[in-house]
Amino acid sequence: MRPLLFATLFIPALFAQAPATTAPETLAPEVRASAFLKAFRQEKGIPGLSIAVARGDRLVWREAFGFADLETKTPVTTETIFPIGSTSKALTSLALGQLVEQGKVDLDAPIQTYVKDFPAKGHPITVRMLASHQAGLRDYDMARGEYHNTRAFPSVKKAVKVFAQDPLRHEPGTKYAYSAYHFVLLSAAIEGASGQDFLTYMKAHIFAPLGLVSTGPDRGPAGTLGRVTCYTEGFLGLPARAEALDVSNKWAAGGFASTPSELATLGAAALAGKVVTRATFTLLTTPVALKDGRPSGAPYALGWRTWMQKLPSGREVRAVNHHGMAHGAQAFLVLFPEQGVTVSIQSNLLTSSYIDLQKAAFQVADYFIEVKTPAGTR
Repeated sequence: MRPLLFATLFIPALFAQAPATTAPETLAPEVRASAFLKAFRQEKGIPGLSIAVARGDRLVWREAFGFADLETKTPVTTETIFPIGSTSKALTSLALGQLVEQGKVDLDAPIQTYVKDFPAKGHPITVRMLASHQAGLRDYDMARGEYHNTRAFPSVKKAVKVFAQDPLRHEPGTKYAYSAYHFVLLSAAIEGASGQDFLTYMKAHIFAPLGLVSTGPDRGPAGTLGRVTCYTEGFLGLPARAEALDVSNKWAAGGFASTPSELATLGAAALAGKVVTRATFTLLTTPVALKDGRPSGAPYALGWRTWMQKLPSGREVRAVNHHGMAHGAQAFLVLFPEQGVTVSIQSNLLTSSYIDLQKAAFQVADYFIEVKTPAGTR
């Protein structure tokens, strides 16, 4: 996750117009999408790009473009692993939903119910407030290097200690203010409720049941087999190799890595009620109002964003999603519940804007939404 500036200035209307494509409408959606993304990658100077689309309960298209590493010219494949940044929060949300279903987590219980040594702050902080970014915890202290972290944290409990004693930014439930530390504390609550450490829970209950073998904590440095080399915008906007960071301070908030194919598989399973029930998924993806009933001012639910999106074709659809900005990579996972379509796109270039990647995902989604979902696949 990048600093708060990029995480919170969220204006869905900006995404209404995607880059134009000259692909004839008579072509198959994957042909049109492939041509569009080849041009998109070239225009934006992205080293490597990978995408997967699911319709109903199966993958219908995946493709990779460009390079996993510019120096070695190693190509990106559909199996190449990318850091997913804050898209990790959507994965954490599903673990929370499972524990709610099992009666092990009460969303409106004080956090001390599950994290007994977290200090009181003068106002109750609930699990729901944490998952919707309304609890008032501060975000990264950039001057102290908390975002550009190189220190290994042996446990979630140690990561929580970084901010546990700090004052709140506002009274919980009265304001939306995005912070990675909300999800770090939330992962401690998942540990307390489940009796398992966070990474063990995620593997056993979210990743392994769906056969997601490439999804997990991003422990690999640049050059690790099967993982992209990450880049940031350097001199004249050219890709510059990103320095290695340690994301053990924020597994739940921004510390996972995956492939587009596996994230699309996860999204399709979530829509099908195979991770949590459909009712629970609706709960997780419905934006949360402030405690006085007013809208929060952000389309943020419990680890997901949800809004009505106008696609390039002009059709309006409900988009359930989460973007992620890692140090040297970006990811965007978007689900269209009414159409049964999931799109996951990832790149190994961190830019100053996250909007371009989202526009590309919406353009690709538009091609596939034009094709009706086959009977029996929802």
